[in-house]
Amino acid sequence: MAQETATDDQAQPEDAGAIVVTAQRREQAISDVPQAVQAISGGRLQALGIEQIDDVIALVPSATIGSTISVGSNVFQIRGVAAAETDGDPTIGFYLDNFAFSLPGRPYAPAADFYDLQRVEVLRGPSGTLYGLGSLGGTIKVLTNDPELYAVEGAARLTGNITDGGDPGGSGDAMINVPISEGKVALRAVVSYREIGGFADNVATGEDDANGASSFNGRVKLRMEPTERLMVQLAAWHNRSKQDFSNRITTADPPILDQTFGIADSRYTLLTADIAYDLDFATLLSTTGWIDNNVIVNNGGFIPGIGDFASFWPLRTKNFNEDLRLSSNGSGPLTWIVGLFYQNGETKGGQSVNLDDFPVAGQTGLATFNDNLLESEAWAVYGEFTYSLADGVIDLTAGGRYFEEERTFTENSSITFIEGNVTIPTVGIDRAKNNTFNPRFNVSIKPNDDLMIYGEVAKGFRSGAITSSSIIAGANGALGTNFENSSPPDTLWNYEGGIKWGLGDVDVAVSAYIFDWNDAQIELSPTLQSIVVPVGDVRGKGIDAELAWRTPLPGLSLQASGNINSTKIRDVIPEVGTALPWLSEGNQLPGTSKHTFTFSGNYAGTIGDGWDLMLSGRYSYRSQQQSVFNGVFAPWFGLGFARIAVEKNGLEIGIFSDNIGNAQRPITRPGGQNQVPYPRTIGISVEKRF
Repeated sequence: MAQETATDDQAQPEDAGAIVVTAQRREQAISDVPQAVQAISGGRLQALGIEQIDDVIALVPSATIGSTISVGSNVFQIRGVAAAETDGDPTIGFYLDNFAFSLPGRPYAPAADFYDLQRVEVLRGPSGTLYGLGSLGGTIKVLTNDPELYAVEGAARLTGNITDGGDPGGSGDAMINVPISEGKVALRAVVSYREIGGFADNVATGEDDANGASSFNGRVKLRMEPTERLMVQLAAWHNRSKQDFSNRITTADPPILDQTFGIADSRYTLLTADIAYDLDFATLLSTTGWIDNNVIVNNGGFIPGIGDFASFWPLRTKNFNEDLRLSSNGSGPLTWIVGLFYQNGETKGGQSVNLDDFPVAGQTGLATFNDNLLESEAWAVYGEFTYSLADGVIDLTAGGRYFEEERTFTENSSITFIEGNVTIPTVGIDRAKNNTFNPRFNVSIKPNDDLMIYGEVAKGFRSGAITSSSIIAGANGALGTNFENSSPPDTLWNYEGGIKWGLGDVDVAVSAYIFDWNDAQIELSPTLQSIVVPVGDVRGKGIDAELAWRTPLPGLSLQASGNINSTKIRDVIPEVGTALPWLSEGNQLPGTSKHTFTFSGNYAGTIGDGWDLMLSGRYSYRSQQQSVFNGVFAPWFGLGFARIAVEKNGLEIGIFSDNIGNAQRPITRPGGQNQVPYPRTIGISVEKRF
């Protein structure tokens, strides 16, 4: 359940049922949505010190970080649907406003700054009917504020912090909203800059605090409402993140890098156009978007157990989306939405690696080169219909999505055995055409405004993978398997029941689920080069629980959420289980944690002379989590945050501390290395709104 903000700049407790979300592609109170959905406002995110998607993950029951290299290359999982660290399509769908963020062949989440944010919505469980490919485990929607047509608005914020054992950091944010023609046209612009202090010493170069980073985000929206029926909104986004070396550390405690060189840069430019036209009986909506996304990760040094390495990994993705939909209006018993989706995208590049001392094929030394092109053209038709019975007490929902895609993989790669000076090139073109139908059935019963019981059966899907023939051949040789270089889409059926119950000042949400993920495509690295192949089936079951309490103390609200699950691999290809024992029959799926929970609290009150006091804090925990790369465990992990602020007449001054306990345990263990949290930071923020 959600405890939201009454204003944009203060974390005030509020009735969770009043929160409006678009989880079912139409506006509804969150208490009326028969799904496991969270909605967290921009104000509450700011109060809790959450500025990017990877921090939101800590608030979501069952969700964890699977891998990271830099800000632009984070991989997440929800409800135990984990598959990869660097390769393959994502198991979570991502939306920036109404744009479907998708990188063919890459699982990375978008880098998005949260200043001037409306809210983040998180749908747990597959949502392939309305949100399409990749939404196997869930969907994350980042919704930014639209231009205000009638008022001039503005805000500016500055922060500065010191880092325990590292360099200082800081940030600056600004927003301006200007009506160009009152009630008809308005412009809203946001810019953000972050400087993140490094904290890991590099023994290879002698640099202290060598992994500093910076990021820039800009967003402009132009909204036009020339008539009561027509709305047109154009938007441009630009994001750029730069990091020295990367977020992957050789040793965790103390944080040490052993890299001779390294950069982890990402950037994207996104252009979107949203159009809505009221046809009386329904609203016609169109979202058109184009994105150019670049991720470059180059580094070299030493990895324990592997030896000296040099890696060059440029990737560039271009993607065009069109989502045309018709959504019913009116208050009758039948509500519906039908739509057509089209996507045309490509990802070019690949990882080239030199391993001077790595033993392979009876020799020493291996070098690979990859500059491949993956093209994807896809379309889908979808629809969902809800019929209300018994004066709205019972809602019956049925929907489906037919998806068809053609992928073309143009390979330009080679593998070199250094000791023998033998190079084997691989060039060619592979094509795969796949389709899938993805239904959803939901029944909800709402006997009163405070109680909802629901049950759902839904299917999610993910595009099939195409992998380099040379890498597949090498992996088959190492494993004794006969994988093909292309795979059909993998699908997941989810069976779920839940309850949402408002008990006066306490809101409770509980959902229990079982899913069957057939022919799960998992990233394997038997030769240090990744392949994405179906290795077996996965059966998951678990319980999500959320509780929000508006306490008797005015202004104080407390929240708790958590998940317990068992996510097991079944029917594993025997050769895979023998060679890679962390993928053995009956094991917990790597990249997932059996337990997660989060506690948070907010207080807002008056302290006199027109000043308001705001307190907030959170603590997030997840149990141990295994690496998909080599099966090494990252131990249990916990992280805390606290903030105190005062506000008067739009001026807010706050003091905060992140990683307040200075936790140094690895968050994950990707690629034979460690992702560790930034050490404890203590900072101050000053913001003015008008």
